[in-house]
Amino acid sequence: MGRFLAAPLLLGVLSVGFFWKLVLTRQFTWVDHPDGVNQVMPWLQFQAAQWQQGRYPLWDPHQWAGQPLLGLVQPGALSPLNWLLFSLPLGEDGLLRVSTLNGYWVLIHFLAALFGYWMCRDQRLSRAASLVAGCAFGFGGTLGTTFWPHVVQSAIWLPLVLLFFLRVVEGRRPVANAALSGAFLGLLFLSGHHNVPIFATLGMAALWGYQLLAPPRPRGASAVLPCAAFFLCLGLIAAAQILPSVEFGRLSYRWVNLPEPVTWSQRVPYEVHARYSLGSTSLLGILLPHQHRGWSPFAGFVVLSLAFLGVATSWQQRPVRILGSLALGGLLFSLGSDSLYHGVLYALVPGLDKARTPAMANALLQLGLAGAAAWGVQRLSAPGGALAPWGRLVVRALVASGAFLFAALAILVTVRAETGEEYRSLALSALVALLLAGLLGSWLRSRISSQSAGVALVLLLLFELNLVTNDRYATIGRPGSGLSKLRENHDIAAFLRQRPEPVRVEVDAGEIPYNFGDWFGIDQLGGALGGLTQGITRIHGETRARMLLAANYHVGRGPIRPGQTEVFQGRSGLRVFRNEEAFPRVFAVHEAIARPDESSVLSAVVDPAIDLRRSVLLETRTPPLLERCEAPDEVRLSHSEPDRLAISARLGCTGMVILGDTWFPGWEATVDGEPAPIHKAYGVIRGVVVGPGEHEIRMQYRPGSVRLGAGLACLGLLACAAFQLPLPRRTGGAAQPGGPSIA
Repeated sequence: MGRFLAAPLLLGVLSVGFFWKLVLTRQFTWVDHPDGVNQVMPWLQFQAAQWQQGRYPLWDPHQWAGQPLLGLVQPGALSPLNWLLFSLPLGEDGLLRVSTLNGYWVLIHFLAALFGYWMCRDQRLSRAASLVAGCAFGFGGTLGTTFWPHVVQSAIWLPLVLLFFLRVVEGRRPVANAALSGAFLGLLFLSGHHNVPIFATLGMAALWGYQLLAPPRPRGASAVLPCAAFFLCLGLIAAAQILPSVEFGRLSYRWVNLPEPVTWSQRVPYEVHARYSLGSTSLLGILLPHQHRGWSPFAGFVVLSLAFLGVATSWQQRPVRILGSLALGGLLFSLGSDSLYHGVLYALVPGLDKARTPAMANALLQLGLAGAAAWGVQRLSAPGGALAPWGRLVVRALVASGAFLFAALAILVTVRAETGEEYRSLALSALVALLLAGLLGSWLRSRISSQSAGVALVLLLLFELNLVTNDRYATIGRPGSGLSKLRENHDIAAFLRQRPEPVRVEVDAGEIPYNFGDWFGIDQLGGALGGLTQGITRIHGETRARMLLAANYHVGRGPIRPGQTEVFQGRSGLRVFRNEEAFPRVFAVHEAIARPDESSVLSAVVDPAIDLRRSVLLETRTPPLLERCEAPDEVRLSHSEPDRLAISARLGCTGMVILGDTWFPGWEATVDGEPAPIHKAYGVIRGVVVGPGEHEIRMQYRPGSVRLGAGLACLGLLACAAFQLPLPRRTGGAAQPGGPSIA
């Protein structure tokens, strides 16, 4: 046990030291960037608040009249690491602590490094070699420079996917290990982002093709069963996220950085993929920091030099060929529009257009380079005749690179002034190249022990990765920062919570760019999301539609339409206005107007000739029979939670009770305990028909896509566990070899 814990403890110490800004001080944070503050923190805050109340939220009521949380994907509701975060205590104000988020961030990177370490130890590589690979993958490149936790989490399990696949390649319990490989790839889909999981699935499909076709070819069931176990476990476990996201995707618009959003049936145009490609001009960024556009491909001199040695001297090893091919494939794909192969795959692979950021395939490049670098360290630890010429070549190249960079820097500083920190990066990169040349040269000449060289190599790697990873952390407490804006409007939120009626607020996005509703737990008609249900997308800009959706308050510097009444002013200078024309959250109507399709319903919603308070618009040929009467209706929202609510209604005659919340599949209703259909009222919200008298209407969100996905995921876990059971031994057969220790 001590040997097994030694590596995690050492990597834990290295993680704390490397991320010293986040762990050893209270001055910095990773989250203070626009998307982190405006979207990520509110998403995490909403879920953490619900977990603290003993609820697992499936529905987010605080954005755009309610949206399906799992369908949105990016909130990461299915991520096990997020579950851990949500279980931790909140601050005294009920909000996430920055220190907790910093610890959560370091934990994510620690796990990525640990999994990279285990991958290499399982290939019988030395501890030093495995530490280099773990640190390279977990602390640098895409993982080190990406500040979206759902994106980083979508990559951290990649080493385990490859670890168990490499066991299959070696013939170690092929079916059992193939199932584990597929299960961990399925886990990638639960992270909160889909790009890296889709790219990894493509990469693994190619590796399985290699496994099945490259000599020595497996025959019969030994060829088919491991591949089947892999894709079975992958598909079943990933279904927990795929099914809700597909359901939401078919009923929503998605913003892809074009003037207009796209629907599920529309392909994401290739111009979007071109915009988010790595591009050939960023290739230099693999070697030098900050020389890229968009996502960073940085690996650095240490990793590239060691990876070159690993590939050059160990190419005969099948794992090295797999690692090298994975790195090359990830690079060619990430080039996007500059690569023929990405375009061909975009045109031929169904659904690949949904993954609009080819540059995220850098994660595969980084994993391949990290694994190959570990093989380079392994060969350096046991030098031989084949290594010497390659080692001398690398040392000479490093010396030449360092000298060239210093010479170029000496010229540049006399020609133009530094506009950012590019000269600093060049100088430090040149220093790393020369230090690495000296270290490798001494190692090759046996002037330094392998143990000392391994320690020095890890330290030099961390020094180089620091150039890109730690530079961008923001200082806490900067005036005007995103974090400071999150703390400004507590008094406005407190005022809105005290209102006796259900509140749904509009906010001035120029003054409050973050998702106000999720952050403070207040319903908002607005918010920054990756997608939005189609009906609300099409009419939310119309005042009549916003009033129908019960947007009864507005927060801003001033009124945005006639008829608004100021009711409160916050310390930030923002004011709260009441929308006097807003519909109540629940009301009743006694006339149904039929329309043939959704477009005609939505057009009628914004038609001033139709009294929306008296008549409900429905997409149907046979509307329900409602009755007109003079007796007044009494309708109120008596209970409300994110996934369930109750309405008390007293009607004089048969009518439809309208709830101004988004209609979406999965909501179920009962009237006095008996099931009742939910109508898509006005094309966007919910309505239930009730008869005269007093009634209690209950609605609960129980989506079939989530239940089916969860059931399939549990089945996938059971299948994976079943595949781990030992097969009956044949009489006289040899026992299958087990795996080596990964301590």
